[in-house]
Amino acid sequence: MSKPFKSLDSLLRLMRKRNITIEKGIEGSRVKRILARDNYYSIINGYKDIFLDINATVNSGDDYYITGTTFFQIYGLYCFDRNLRIILLKALLQAEQNICTKVSYRFSEVHTSEFSHLNVNNFSKTNLPKATELVSKLSNATQRNARHTMFSHYLTTHQDLPLWVLVTKLTFGEITNFYKLITPNIQEKILEDIHKEYMTEYRISITNPTSTLIPIFSEILDVLVGYRNVCAHGDRLYNHRITGSKRTIKKLTYYFVPNPKGSESSVYGLLISLRLLLPRVAYKSIIDEIISELSLLKEQLPIIQFNQVLAKMELTLQWKQTLETLK
Repeated sequence: MSKPFKSLDSLLRLMRKRNITIEKGIEGSRVKRILARDNYYSIINGYKDIFLDINATVNSGDDYYITGTTFFQIYGLYCFDRNLRIILLKALLQAEQNICTKVSYRFSEVHTSEFSHLNVNNFSKTNLPKATELVSKLSNATQRNARHTMFSHYLTTHQDLPLWVLVTKLTFGEITNFYKLITPNIQEKILEDIHKEYMTEYRISITNPTSTLIPIFSEILDVLVGYRNVCAHGDRLYNHRITGSKRTIKKLTYYFVPNPKGSESSVYGLLISLRLLLPRVAYKSIIDEIISELSLLKEQLPIIQFNQVLAKMELTLQWKQTLETLK
């Protein structure tokens, strides 16, 4: 049976019945204006968890909120998460571009023949079925974009399509699979590039980078791809975890003085991974924006709910100091 339609006034009555405080008059009108722009389901059902009175909810058989919970507290968390998605998507797109550039450069440096990326023999022999599947996807992407100005120029003029052109039309997931399936010698060159950039940006000296990065970089890429999809599709972000990622970010303490703790699949773990892939100025800007958003959220939420948000992001109660240290 489908759920009956509810008007904005009906939604206000429902929220009040569930113990969400909404004053009548100007405040109620403001809430209705918000619900006319932003979906009720996205706000309330998406961000209600930390505001629910669990015992009362179980006893009543319906959602019941902690006394004192206001609509604007829930909406504040919704807005925080939306802004967090925008901030992190910007960072993830920069990281994606960095990886695409390095993968296409180092692969093309070694494999110089025409359409070398469509030759399954140029990939690791340890997983030929997946390499064959990847080559098929690359071929399909080439055909699908053949009329694109840049593609048609190379295909017509040079009878070739360089990888650095093709990557502009590949998904981050496809680029990640490409990296996983290239030969170890090319992977090492890519990681050496990342390592050298990191040392230059942060003015530090670290030896033997590939032995540390090679075992974990593929999983870092999986985390980045997962979060990019969350951000791009507008899913809830602050408490997200990438399924199947259990490796702790202690593996990355090789690169960080702060000795980060937790799971690389959390938002904090994502920030740790992004530090490897962004210019320091860009990374600092991202951290400053997140600090600003968290500071605003702290003013909007009761301390108990704010601390729950921090915990779900795997940030400590000293969150500001923790984030400042990353810069």
